[in-house]
Amino acid sequence: KGNSGCIFCSTLGSGDNIKYKLLDTLLSIENQIKCFLSSYRGERANKFIVYFQNFTNTFAPVDVLKEKYYSAFIDDRIVGISIATRPDCINEDVCKLLKEISKTHYVTIELGLQTASDLTANAINHGYKSQIYLDAVKMLKSFDIDFVCHLILGLPNETISDIAKTVDFINILP
Repeated sequence: KGNSGCIFCSTLGSGDNIKYKLLDTLLSIENQIKCFLSSYRGERANKFIVYFQNFTNTFAPVDVLKEKYYSAFIDDRIVGISIATRPDCINEDVCKLLKEISKTHYVTIELGLQTASDLTANAINHGYKSQIYLDAVKMLKSFDIDFVCHLILGLPNETISDIAKTVDFINILP
């Protein structure tokens, strides 16, 4: 929904500090999961939530999203999905799909609020105002879909008052 992204994400997305092989990111979702489940880390647990992290994972036609999300459920140990996205990429069709998935698997959405200060959000090239975030949360809750709120406290030029405003904002969320 923009052309350069927020100032705190690189062109690789938000997972720069996660160690993974570039080859893994070129594999299909199914093959990425198979590789992980057969690794040492994949053998240490009995249940998993697949994490769609980098970039905006609800910004595609719903039929494309459906194919991607359902392609993750290749093993009975996968009990859910966690999807990172932008609040301006949440809509009724996406929520209907997530609700459908939630009938058989746990679903949570991760939304980056970062700050409730629209002035700071603009300075970090966030791309949307706090009202858009609130509208997305209300829509998710109307479909009974869990969400996680990402914050970054102390962004450049933010004051204690700005941080308090952000805390007040998240406390009004459903």
